[in-house]
Amino acid sequence: MGRALFAAGLSLVLAGLGHIFLGLRRGLWFAVPSAILLYLAFTEAYELADAVFLSVGIFAAFDAFSFAKRGHGII
Repeated sequence: MGRALFAAGLSLVLAGLGHIFLGLRRGLWFAVPSAILLYLAFTEAYELADAVFLSVGIFAAFDAFSFAKRGHGII
């Protein structure tokens, strides 16, 4: 349970970090767009970036937690 919660927490910090922590390459599919959205949110270049970044982070957290607990993600 601790490993799953830690992976979910990492994914809330930056989507995809929890997957990378669990050794999954598919975390890069979350991490790269998430990093770009985070950059856009901080530079205020795109107003919707905050909402999309949060949505991707929450989805990645659920997926990382699911993978750590059940052995497969939600996608």
